[in-house]
Amino acid sequence: MLAPPVALWLSSVPCVLAAIGCNRAATFTEPIPPFAAIHWVHAVPDTMQEDFRVVDIVSNAGLFDQDFRGSNMFYQGIEAGTRRIRIFNSSPDPVIAQQVLIDTSFTFTALSNYTLIHMGFARTGRTPAREVRVIPDAGADPGATNVGFRIVHAGAGLGNVDVNLIRHRADTATLPATPLVANVAYGAASAYITVAADAVAADSLRVVVTAAGTTLPIVANVALPAGQAGTTSVNPIPGARVAGSVMTAVVVPRSVVGSKAPAAFTTPSAVILVDRRPPDTVP
Repeated sequence: MLAPPVALWLSSVPCVLAAIGCNRAATFTEPIPPFAAIHWVHAVPDTMQEDFRVVDIVSNAGLFDQDFRGSNMFYQGIEAGTRRIRIFNSSPDPVIAQQVLIDTSFTFTALSNYTLIHMGFARTGRTPAREVRVIPDAGADPGATNVGFRIVHAGAGLGNVDVNLIRHRADTATLPATPLVANVAYGAASAYITVAADAVAADSLRVVVTAAGTTLPIVANVALPAGQAGTTSVNPIPGARVAGSVMTAVVVPRSVVGSKAPAAFTTPSAVILVDRRPPDTVP
């Protein structure tokens, strides 16, 4: 029998390769790289929108087009290892968008959690000057009836602060003489503590911040998110009413008058982050 013409044999090659490719596509599993988890917080009170980017590798990690007090409440995955991170001005003008505010590297450990905060003043001569702080997070299980809580002081221009948790809205609330978290310095993170979760609908855990050693005036009074209990069809949403939740309150200052930060932020406040979710309830 004569061999088939070369042209006919070559014409069959793509079909064979296509078949091989299809079989490989159906069976090949792309390995998942090791990941850490990160919160990003824009806490610079006298500047415009910012972009936070990983630039050493192609990555989905980042925070984009964020005004002062912008953040991601829930963790975002970031590839483990030493990541180079840049923070840019965010603008449709390419000249402005290329301006690098921060260029730094940090090593992220797989299965560990972190909060990265751009904080301080951008304007020349003001102190504290802006910088990046990367804070390890380790919110342990607070227990079956409790929630966990931590404070991070990123309030540029504020002195040391005391922090309490109250269960109602009252700007003139009588605070205990001994605060729940005392004398937190700028740039510091407190240890995690546990408190009982809100038990009834009228409860509303609130973060109350005052100057260290005082109970008045109240500097900031911010509600923790209530959350939502899980069911057999929907997993719980973390919050003050959902035991097992752990949250961080990042103290932030007011906007600087005349800057490009949102003018509506006329008093200090706190940005709330979720560091631990309660156990899933969906089978």
